[in-house]
Amino acid sequence: MKKYEYFHKALEKHREQKEYSQLRCVVPLDENHIVSSKQKMLNFASNDFLGLSQHPYVKKNTIKYVLEWGAGSSGSRLVTEHLEYHRNVEEKLADLLGKDSSLLFSSPFQAKQTLFGSIGGSRAIFFIDRFCENSLMQAASGSQSKLLRYEHQNLKQLRTLLEKHRDTSCTTKVIISESLFGLNGENGDLKGLIELAREHDALLCIDDSHAIGMMGKHGMGLASHRNGIDIVIGAFGKACGSFGAYIGLSRLMRDYMLAFSPQLVETTTLPPAVLGAISAALDLIPDMQVERQRVLEQSRQLMEKISNLGWMVGESQSHLIPLLFSSENEVLKMAQVLSQKGILVTTLRPPAVPRGAARLRLTMNALHTDEHLTTLLETLKSLKKEPSLSIV
Repeated sequence: MKKYEYFHKALEKHREQKEYSQLRCVVPLDENHIVSSKQKMLNFASNDFLGLSQHPYVKKNTIKYVLEWGAGSSGSRLVTEHLEYHRNVEEKLADLLGKDSSLLFSSPFQAKQTLFGSIGGSRAIFFIDRFCENSLMQAASGSQSKLLRYEHQNLKQLRTLLEKHRDTSCTTKVIISESLFGLNGENGDLKGLIELAREHDALLCIDDSHAIGMMGKHGMGLASHRNGIDIVIGAFGKACGSFGAYIGLSRLMRDYMLAFSPQLVETTTLPPAVLGAISAALDLIPDMQVERQRVLEQSRQLMEKISNLGWMVGESQSHLIPLLFSSENEVLKMAQVLSQKGILVTTLRPPAVPRGAARLRLTMNALHTDEHLTTLLETLKSLKKEPSLSIV
C-alpha cells in the first residue's frame, strides 16, 4: 500500500546503513546472567551498578508501598493529588542532593524534555558538550532554543561561544554537560564549568545519571552538594536499580517548572511500587561506600588487564569501560562475536553517539565476581588471536 511506502524505504535504508536495532527477548537467570535465544550469557551491559534491583530491602519496600497505596498513582499530581509518598521521596532526594527541592519524572528523557521545554524558547541559548548522550541533544534541540555544541571538554571553545553571545538579546543561557560521560567513562570538568557559568551569568545543568550511586558525597553523584550547579538531572534506572528520573533544583525553578510545564499536568506520576523502590535505594546508597570502592577498584584493574592483552581501552575513570575499534563495522562484528561466546556488552553507535565514536562498553557492577572477570578476560585473550578483529 502506498501509504506505507515511505516508511518501508526509510527502514530499508536504515538496515543498509547497519543502524537497524531490534528488540530481543531475554530471560534473567541470576544477578549477572541472562538467557537469550536459549544461550546463557554473562551480562556486562547491565546498568544495575550496585545490584539494588535484587536487594531484599528494596523488594520489601516495593511491596509495602503497593499494599499501602495500591498499584497505580491515579493521575497527574497537578490534576488530582500530590500524594504523601511522592512528597516524602522528593524531600528525601533533595536533602541527599544538597538541593532545595526536587521533581520526579517517569523517564530521563521526559525529565530533560520537560526541563528544557520550560526554561528554553526562542530567546534562550543552550551550550552543550558534543559528547553528551543523544537524549540530552534531542531534548535540547526540541526546545525551540538556539543550540550550540562545543567540542568535548573544550572549555576554551565554550568560553569563546559564551563571549560571542554575551551581549545578545537572549534571556537565558544554559550550559549542559554530564558529570560522568556515559560514552567514555570520563569525569566532566565541573569546576571549570561552574566558573564559566558564574562568569557569564548562565544556568549550569548537569546530567548525573551515570554517577549517582557510584560517586560523589554519600554516593549521590558528582554534581551533588556542589555550589554553582543550578540543575541536576539523574536517573533511577541505573545504580538505584529502579525506574524513573529526577531533577534537583532550587525552589524558584521548581515553582517555575510547575507553572510553565504542561507535561507535568498531562503525565501520570510514578506508581507506588516504583516510589517504594526508589525510597529504599536512597536509604541504602549513602552507606554503600565499600561496594562502590570495590566496583571502582575492580574496574581499574580490569581496564589495565584488558589493555595488557592488546585491546584499546578508553581513558575511563569509572565503572564504565569503553573498548575502541577501527570502525563501526568492527564494533558490530566484535559485539556479535562476544555474544556468540556468551558475553553481553553494550554497543554504542549512531544515533546514540556521534558519528565516528562507535564503541563497545563494559559495565561493571557490585555483583560481578572474580570468576566473571576471569571469564571475560579469557574470552578477550582468545579473541585477540583472531586477525579479523583489527583494533585501533
